Amino acid sequence: MPSANRRTWQQQHVGSLLITVELDPVAGGHSVERHRGLAGLTNRLASLFQTHRLPATWAVGDPAHSAATSTVLLSDLPHEMAVLGDPTWLGPTAGRTRFARELARRVTQARKANLRLTTLVPRMASIEQDIDLVVKHDLHAVAGVGQPMGRRFQLPPTRALHYGVWEVPVSGKLPVASSWLISGGRALLQQIRRAARDAAMFQLVIDAPTIEEFDPKAEKMIAWLMGRVAQLRDRGMLRVETLGAAAARLSDVPARSPQQSILRRAG
Repeated sequence: MPSANRRTWQQQHVGSLLITVELDPVAGGHSVERHRGLAGLTNRLASLFQTHRLPATWAVGDPAHSAATSTVLLSDLPHEMAVLGDPTWLGPTAGRTRFARELARRVTQARKANLRLTTLVPRMASIEQDIDLVVKHDLHAVAGVGQPMGRRFQLPPTRALHYGVWEVPVSGKLPVASSWLISGGRALLQQIRRAARDAAMFQLVIDAPTIEEFDPKAEKMIAWLMGRVAQLRDRGMLRVETLGAAAARLSDVPARSPQQSILRRAG
């Protein structure tokens, strides 16, 4: 009985790591060379996650037509594809009408292609003022924008934008803004360990286009870090899950009261 109680406590009091990979370059960075470079990096990251059995959220602008989708779906891991919100259609300069149209197109085409899509990863701007459009398309997880500054920071809380729709803030980002890759990786590992200790949620965003174009050496640090993350997972100290899986788990509680409709016109 004591051992069973200990296992139950570990299941309930464990930190979560969410790995989000932004795969598409920003608008204007779609040369043939870049596509080849990113395809190679995608394959290597997929292989790394497969080796360590680490599921991830893979964010692309158009999941139904992205070359990365087939690569990710070949894995037997519970990866998820997500819509990556580019500033050309998501944000203050794009406007609500364009956001509504582009989000509808990308989500609808993905689901017609039998992709289970529940997550939106905005690149630059929060979607909070347009949360009704996210609810309309039955999305449940939204990545936050930005990241905590400084080496000593409090992990920002995950919050409900609406019942069943969760915004998970960015806790750390790769590549790190440091000339010392391993020291940057150790700082991230320390923060992940703190999240594990405090049973908190830590979202690590991997900016694949930046790594591919400017910082290819960061791959070695990512491999080093993922190996240590897997060790924490294997010791029962850390849960590794996708944004969509985390939102589903957080929503697995009864509603306190009915929610009024927040749907309004896009235009």
